[in-house]
Order: sequence, then structure tokens, then C-alpha cells
Amino acid sequence: MPLEVTARTDPGARLVALAERLASEIAPCAADHDRDGSFPFDSLASVKQSGYLAAPIPEQLGGLGVASVHDLLVASSRLARGDAALTLGVNMHLVFVLNVVRRWQIAKAAGDERRARAFGETLEEIARDGTVFASAGSERRQDLTRPTTRATRTETGWVVAGHKVFCTMVPAADVLYTAVTYTDDGGRERYGYAMVPRRTPGVVVHDDWDALGMRASGSHSVSFEEVRLPLSALRGGFPIGNAIEYMERNLSAGLFHAAAGLGIAESAHASVATGLARRDQLDPHAQMLAAEGFVDLSACRAVFSHVAALIDEHHERNPASRGTAHELTRLFAEAQSAKLFIGEAAVRIVDRALAQSGGVGYLNGSPLARAYRDVRALPFMHPLGANRAYAFLGQLAAGREPRLH
Repeated sequence: MPLEVTARTDPGARLVALAERLASEIAPCAADHDRDGSFPFDSLASVKQSGYLAAPIPEQLGGLGVASVHDLLVASSRLARGDAALTLGVNMHLVFVLNVVRRWQIAKAAGDERRARAFGETLEEIARDGTVFASAGSERRQDLTRPTTRATRTETGWVVAGHKVFCTMVPAADVLYTAVTYTDDGGRERYGYAMVPRRTPGVVVHDDWDALGMRASGSHSVSFEEVRLPLSALRGGFPIGNAIEYMERNLSAGLFHAAAGLGIAESAHASVATGLARRDQLDPHAQMLAAEGFVDLSACRAVFSHVAALIDEHHERNPASRGTAHELTRLFAEAQSAKLFIGEAAVRIVDRALAQSGGVGYLNGSPLARAYRDVRALPFMHPLGANRAYAFLGQLAAGREPRLH
């Protein structure tokens, strides 16, 4: 096996060890949930009880204090070795928490005590209450920076109406962070996230997730039928159509998806490597497949670790700001490039592992059969699916202004 990616900080190393333990604990249940297309509530409960969901929150605010995005991503890849479908939802929760942590860090460094206090209180509440967040961002025929789901101001708050798809982990979520379009007090349309408790009247979770892979992810669609929220449920945001703001909020999201793909590939490669080691002789084709898998896995880990470290370095260089538009665009592009590469290479790694396994890997009860299906989900995942990502990166490579649409 190529050398694994490891954590770079002590809190990160502890989190990676925790993720490995959790992966071993939840792995035996993954096959049954995949077969049934059921959500692994017990597995999530184990992850939640361990404190993993509060990993990015500083220790003084009740979390595990893992400040390195690199280390959070490494831990996510380890967790995915046990259950990649559950890891998807856990990762989307972490992306939301990371965004809050980042805003708290910027406010503190900039000396903005009011904002720092507000974000700090939010983080303390998340850690104390164990709140589980699910993303409600994807829509059919989506314009990424212009949600069709709308929040309308009332005398007492907001009314949210619209429809979302691929709301991963929604069966277990306490709150849906929901991408909406709204009009501010100045009459300007803005993109914002409405915090919608899942049990609010008018929130309809459709039991409609029945996919080729990631069957246990609970990625149902959700309708918001005149959902009434208090005024505090929606604040801030950015002007509709602003690509830089969108990229900043989704800087690490693609890498968290890539982490799941890497974990699947690592697990598949390891499962056949053990069998190959026991064979008396290896035919040339088996050796070639094993070597190609080794090369792809080494490249995936290198790209993954490099881009994750770039995000950490960006945060260190910009403690009191989000950075420039140029920096954010280039960093977002690096993350999408890594997601593309890992997504495609992970498919190749799993395919080779299946070929080397013989007939046993073809059976539905085999982890390799599940890996074969699960790994093919990565190219469809946000913030940029493969088709959009290639267009975005091609424009950037050609020296043009890249567009998200």
C-alpha cells in the first residue's frame, strides 16, 4: 500500500484515530443499510456521541479543537472506509460548522467583538446541543448563485417556499441550512441560508431516495410549503449572482466529497491487496492491475493532501479576512481540480480491485460491489459536478474569466 495521508497537528491526529475507530464500529452495519436503502441512525448516533460532529469547534467553545482543514479531511477519508454513505452527510454537516468557525476566527482577528461573540455563541450551542445540520442547496436545473427557493419577508419573520433535491442525511437532521433567494431592506436580491428546523410545519421530507449507490445516505428531496420562520432564521448572505462569495462558502466542500471517494478507493485497494499477498504466483495482468492501482492511489493522496494544505495556508495568510477574489478563485479551482481527479481515479482503483477479486466481488453482499456503485456518485456532487467543473477549469486554463454556469 502507498503511504497514507496523515494528520499534521496533534488534535488532528486524535481525530483521525477516532475516525478509524468509528469506521471499524460502523462498517458491519453498512451492507444491510445499503441493501435496504435505509438510513444508519445507530451509526450516526455513535459518531455523534464521540464528539466527531463538533470536531472543528474550538475546545473553549465545547468542540475537539481541530483547526486544520487538512486534518479534518484526512479523518473524513478514514471514516468513509467504514460507511461512505453516512460520511457524506457527516461531511456536509462539517462544512456548515467550518464556515461558522471561519467567520468566528475572522471576527476575532479583526477585533469585531460583536460578531465574534455571536458566532461563538452559535458554536457553543451546536457543541452543547449536538445539533445535526443537513444541506438543502441542490435544485433541479440549478443556477448555483440564484436559488429558486425563496424566503419572503413578513411582519414577524419569513416564509420559505421551494423544493430541494439531494438533501443528504435529512432523515436525521435537526436543522436544514437552506439556500434561498430573498430581498433585503434595500430592495436588493440576496443569496442566503435559512436555518429551517426539520420538524417545522410545512417541511415535507419525501421518502424518495432510491439510487444506484450511496443508498444509505438518506438524500431525499424536501419541499418547503409556506414554511414560517422567525426573523433570526435568515441573516446576511451575499448579492445574487456573486460567484466569488459562493466559492468562498464552498471552498472545502468539494474536498470533503473527494475525501469520501478516497476512503472508498483505499478500502477497495486494501481488500484485494491482502488476497494478492496470499497467492503463490501472480500472473502479469494481476501485477499490472495492482501496480496501476498503487500509482493512482499514490497520486490521489498527494493531490488530496496538497490542496487541503493550500486551504490551511490560505487561512493562515488571511486571519482577519477571506482573501482576495483572485486567491479565492484559484483556490476553489484547485479544490475542484482535486475533486475531479480523485473522483475519476477512485473509479479506476475500484474497478481494478473488482477485476482482481474474481467472482466474489460481483456478489451484492460484497463490499467491493457496494464500492463499485458508491464511488460513481462523486462526479455528480456539488459544488461543481464533473461537467461544470471541466467547463470552469477549462475557462480558467484558457485565461478567461471562469463562470459557475
